[in-house]
Amino acid sequence: MRTPPSAATRATRATRASRWWGGRWALRCGALAVLASGAGVVPVVSAGAAPEPVTPTSQVLEVPVVAVDGTPTGKPSSSSSQPSASASATPSGTPSGTPSSGGPAATGRQTVPAEPGDEPVEELATGPVRTEDFNLVSVQWDGDPDADVDVQVRVRTDDGWSGWQALAVEDSAPDPGTKEARQAAEKGSTSPLWVSGGADAVDVRVSVPSDATTPDGEPAVSDVRTSLVDPKASVGTQPAAANPAASAQAASAMPGVISRAQWGADESLRLSKCSAPTYTGTPKVAFVHHTAGSNTYTAAESAAIVRGIYYQHTVVQGWCDIGYNFLVDKYGQVFEGRYGGMDKAVLGAHAGGFNANSFGVSVLGNYETAKPTSAVLDALARVIAWKFSLSQTDPTGKGVLYSAGLGGTNLRHPAGAAVTLNTISGHRDVGATACPGANLYSQLPALRTKVAQLMSEKEWDLRTTSTPGAPDGTAYFGDQKGTALSCDWDGDGTDGLAVYTAGRWSIKQTPGNDDEDLAFSYGSATMLPVCGDWNGDGVAGIGVYDPATYTWWLRETATPGAPDRKFAYGFKGVRPVAGDWDGVGRSGIGVYDGYRWWLRGTATPGGAGAVFQYGWPQATPMTGDWDGDGRDTVGVYATGTWWLRNTITPGQPDSLFGYGAATDRPVVGRWDVSGLTPSASTETGSGGGSEGTGDGDAATGVTRDRGDGVGVWRTWP
Repeated sequence: MRTPPSAATRATRATRASRWWGGRWALRCGALAVLASGAGVVPVVSAGAAPEPVTPTSQVLEVPVVAVDGTPTGKPSSSSSQPSASASATPSGTPSGTPSSGGPAATGRQTVPAEPGDEPVEELATGPVRTEDFNLVSVQWDGDPDADVDVQVRVRTDDGWSGWQALAVEDSAPDPGTKEARQAAEKGSTSPLWVSGGADAVDVRVSVPSDATTPDGEPAVSDVRTSLVDPKASVGTQPAAANPAASAQAASAMPGVISRAQWGADESLRLSKCSAPTYTGTPKVAFVHHTAGSNTYTAAESAAIVRGIYYQHTVVQGWCDIGYNFLVDKYGQVFEGRYGGMDKAVLGAHAGGFNANSFGVSVLGNYETAKPTSAVLDALARVIAWKFSLSQTDPTGKGVLYSAGLGGTNLRHPAGAAVTLNTISGHRDVGATACPGANLYSQLPALRTKVAQLMSEKEWDLRTTSTPGAPDGTAYFGDQKGTALSCDWDGDGTDGLAVYTAGRWSIKQTPGNDDEDLAFSYGSATMLPVCGDWNGDGVAGIGVYDPATYTWWLRETATPGAPDRKFAYGFKGVRPVAGDWDGVGRSGIGVYDGYRWWLRGTATPGGAGAVFQYGWPQATPMTGDWDGDGRDTVGVYATGTWWLRNTITPGQPDSLFGYGAATDRPVVGRWDVSGLTPSASTETGSGGGSEGTGDGDAATGVTRDRGDGVGVWRTWP
């Protein structure tokens, strides 16, 4: 699994190995009596250093009535004309931007001429108000959540005042009749607008029909206010490449996803609203959304935008949690949304009336005006394909959802109405909304095809280091029913891929997406495959292990033929492993019985040189050079979590992280992924790629001291 060492290096390592085998290993074997008596250590989950949560702060400004029918009025609103105490009420100087509708901007009065035949319109405005710094702005009101309001805002940044921008009325919502919906009842809100770089002053104006009422005869809009949220964009949170705390939730996560802990979710916000997530039935439909906010944000700001939306949904709008199950930014970064388990059917608040038996993925930005990047479409496809693989949902098929009742943007489907939808649909398919924007909605047919292709492929998500994060490269290769392996088949110092299926080997000498380079038969359906550099010549050979006779059948090349080595080593119920335990450039063998490892330094029969306890029966044994010191050590993989030791000794894991999902199969190798498309987060340098330990580009090249990378092989059910 590594670049062959030089002759001088091999000689040095051979000398070191002879001392190690004769001395150090003898001491280790001397400790076996202690280990066998039950003193061995089984890995246990420890929380590790989790990222600190980030709690956004907000200011609330009241928006007073200033005119009716375009005529200034002294009519008081139900709110004070002064901002709340959390913001300065002192107006800034005359803004550099020109209001689109004349009037003395410094006083905040907006005069809008009434046209003949227009219905009476009530105008509300703050005028320019200096505030504390903020990045997110939205407007709320009491009364009708879906009132016919026209909201515009401009902000002052370091570049001066922006132009006026319209805020869309929030079109996501909890299902009618739920506790979550009751908490948010009779409150309306716009979607939040992101201000890249922040602002320190705001100017808001709102128009609403003055005779609009609720069904109870109350004013449709009252107590209008604007919320300015500072999600602390300058606070560093851990991106996908960071080491998350181990948890059952993280263990079943989609590879490359940025978890709630990593984007800085303050879990107390959701817990103050609802004590636990609500679950629904198997997802039948994936709804694609957009947040309708700004398209001008950096990859580094995306986590802060997600924090801001989370604060908006929970604190400002009173929901149980962020409404979406997943969020995707324009750079292709994927964020965990609503709490409860990414692999679980968590009831969201993304498509009011149709949240049950569905999940929602929202793209940060306004795709009524912007066009989705290839990174957006790729990320959407990966999320939906992963979720649909868990539920075995056909992405090109149809699903039937039953309306939970009228409410939000669901104006057409009363409670109980059956609605047949594409399994990948846009929010507008069930609501009176433009979401997910015309430019993204038009891409849904292509998205369905892309998801179907992903689900029919055999996907290798490869990282070039033994750390969590986004894949550095993705390959598609192999038979769905086989066993994944990775070794240096051609002696070029990098590993290729292989799939073994019932005695048939399919080998790619370099990770890629086309057909196999080598295909031949060696072994049988009952045998287990292995690979390794058995003779130290720098080229990996193949092998099979017969669990019935404990026999190893090894060839020193990746070719069919008679075995070059045949011997017995093992016992009932063990799994074979291989690795360069002593760092001399050749592979030894070993077996793992579910608790203990029995390792030999060469691919020969004989006694075990080291026996120790590490793991448990449900875990998959893995071997690799995790720290780049030239020696393979041990690890285990279970339900998406890697537990790696940097020595062949018992103890706690030296590295513990989540990468993969419960249904994925792990693989280890030293890959050159320069010929593969990297993940979007690697392309943008936003934290999703690898960091090398040696010279060269760790995301695409191979260095001698880099160590092995981890990967998962996903075959969509």
